Amino acid sequence: MCSWPKPLSPPRRDGGRAERPGAEQPGSRLPAARWKAWAGILATLAACGAPAEPEPQLTGPHHVLLVTLDTTRRDALTCYGAPAGITPELDALAADGVRFTAAYSAVPLTLPSHASMLTGLYPPRHGLRDNGLAALPSSAVTLAELAREAGYETAAFQAAVVLDRAFGLDQGFDTYVGPALAAESHSSHFAELPAEQVVERALGWLDGRDRTKRFFLWVHLFDPHLPREPAEEFQRRSPLDPYLAEVAQMDHAIGRLVARLKANEVFDDTVVMVVGDHGEAFGEHGEITHGSYCWETTLRIPMILREPSPGRAGTTVDAIVSVVDVFPTLAWAMGVPPGSEHDGQSLFGRRPDAKRGAYFESYNGWSSYGWSPLAGWLDPDGKYLHSSEPQFFDIARDPGETNDLADERAGELERYRARIAAMVERGSLGASGEAIDEALLNQIKSLGYAGLGAGDIDWPAPLAPSERPSPQSRVQEQERSLKALQLVELGRFDKAETLLREITDDNPRNFFALDRLALVLMRQGKFTAAVAPLERLVSEGPQWAGSWYNLGECLAVAERPADALAAFERALELNPRQPAFLERLHEEYAARGEAERARAMKEQLDALEVAGDGD
Repeated sequence: MCSWPKPLSPPRRDGGRAERPGAEQPGSRLPAARWKAWAGILATLAACGAPAEPEPQLTGPHHVLLVTLDTTRRDALTCYGAPAGITPELDALAADGVRFTAAYSAVPLTLPSHASMLTGLYPPRHGLRDNGLAALPSSAVTLAELAREAGYETAAFQAAVVLDRAFGLDQGFDTYVGPALAAESHSSHFAELPAEQVVERALGWLDGRDRTKRFFLWVHLFDPHLPREPAEEFQRRSPLDPYLAEVAQMDHAIGRLVARLKANEVFDDTVVMVVGDHGEAFGEHGEITHGSYCWETTLRIPMILREPSPGRAGTTVDAIVSVVDVFPTLAWAMGVPPGSEHDGQSLFGRRPDAKRGAYFESYNGWSSYGWSPLAGWLDPDGKYLHSSEPQFFDIARDPGETNDLADERAGELERYRARIAAMVERGSLGASGEAIDEALLNQIKSLGYAGLGAGDIDWPAPLAPSERPSPQSRVQEQERSLKALQLVELGRFDKAETLLREITDDNPRNFFALDRLALVLMRQGKFTAAVAPLERLVSEGPQWAGSWYNLGECLAVAERPADALAAFERALELNPRQPAFLERLHEEYAARGEAERARAMKEQLDALEVAGDGD
C-alpha cells in the first residue's frame, strides 16, 4: 500500500480481499491517477421492507443537525480508508457515533438525492428524477415540516443553487438560505459558496436562535464538486489531489460547527447525522464525474450518526442503508413518529434489517443523452441494474463491478425486478406544476449538468421496456459530449461544432449535444444553421423553455416570423415567469400592432418586477 502523499491507486481488481456491502475494506484509496487523466475535461464542468425489530421508544426530543456532503465518496474520509489527516473532525464524529459501511444514495444527483433524504421516498415516488427539472410537490411531507409542527425552530443553509428554494426543499424551514443568483452565469463561481461561508451563516443563526425551542439545522456543503480550487492551507494537506484537499476544507468547517454546539452547551443533546448525497467516478468504468451511471463509485456514500447516548459510540453497521433512512431516523430523534408512507427504516438507536435491500436509479442519461433509463435494486446477495442491457454483479466478490453475471444468474433477477415493482406500486406524489426560473437553470448549467429546464416529462417506469441504447454501452459518447463542452468553454467553437455534429449524427437523441450544437452555432452568428438542431431538439427531446426561446430568435433571423412567434409563445407557456420571454413577446406583439396582447405582456412583466422587489 502506497503511503501518503504518493498518488492514490485505483481499487483492487486482482481478486484480493473483497469489500462486501457490509464489510469494510481497510486502506481503500481514491483513484487520483485516474482523476488526473480527466483533469482537463473536469475543470470546465462545473428500502423497502418491514423493519427487523420494533420501532425504538421515543427518547427525544433532541436537537438535530443534518450535514450533507455533496459529491463526497466515502473513501474520501479517513475513517473510511482515506489517508490520515484528511478528515479529523468527521473521524471524531464517527468515533463518537455509528459509522455505516454500506450506505447508498438513491440517485447520483444532488437535488433528487436530497429530496429522498428529506421525504424518505425513492425518486419514482417523490418525482424529482434529475437536477433542475422540477420542484418537490407541496403534497410532500418533509422532515422540516414534521419538525416545525413539533415546535422546532428550523433552518437550512445551502452551498449551491442546485438546492435553491425554487426546487421545493424549503418546505417546513423557517430559514432557508443559499447563494445569491448572479445576473449572468459564465462560471460556477456564481453558483456555490465554500464551506466556511455556509458554516459562518449557520453559526450566526445558532447564536441568534430562540433558546427556548429545539432546533433542526441542515447544512449542505459543496466543496468537493467541480471546480476544485481548495484554499492553500488545505492544498498543503493533500498536495497531489485537490479533491481530497476540498474534502479536508469541508471537514474543517464542520469542526467549527461542532465546536460552536459544544460552546453553547447543546452538543450533548444533539443528534448529528452526516451523509453524502453521491460520490464521484474519476474515470472508473469510463465515467468522468457523476450522474449518468449507478456504479459503486457514485452510489456508495459516507454516513455517520452521532447519538446523545454513548451506547453505540465507535461502532460500525455493515447492513445496507440508504438516504431514504435519513427521514425516519431524524424524525424519531425529534420524538416525532414519521408514519409508514416512507421507504426508509429508522437507524436511531437500532440496527437496520441485515437482509434488507435498497432501490437506486439514474434517469440523467435518458433525459440528456437519449439512452434507456437505468434503475436497480441491491441487497446482500448482489446488485441488479435494469436497462436495455440488464446487468448483475456480486459486489461481495467483485467490488469493482467487473464481472457481469446477468446471464449466469438469470433465474434470480425476477426477485430484484419484483422489489422494484413493489416500490413503484406504493404510488407517487405527482408533478408540482411549478415553472423554474430560466436564470436559475442557467446557474445550474454552469455547474456542468446537462438535462435542465424541461417542462412536464412523462418519465418511463423503471422496468418499462426500452429500445434506446443502455448507458453502459455509450460511455464514449458521454466522454465526447463532455469534451465538446470543454471546447465550448474554451471558445473553440469551430472544433466544438465539428465534434457535436459527429455526436448528433451518431445519436440524434443526444439532446445535450443538440443543445450545445445550437449554442455554438448561435455564438458564431450562424442563427439560420441553428434552426435545424433546435427544431429536432424541441420536437423529439425534453421541452426546455430556453430551447424554444432560442429557436424563436433563430427563426426570426431566418425570416420566418410566424414560426418565431409560435416558438416564443411556447417558451412562455413552459415558463410563464421568465422576464426575457415576456419582454420578447411584448416587442413582437407591439411590432405586429396587437396592442391588447402587448399590454398583457407588459402587465405580467410589471407584476413579476413588483414581486421580485418584494422578495
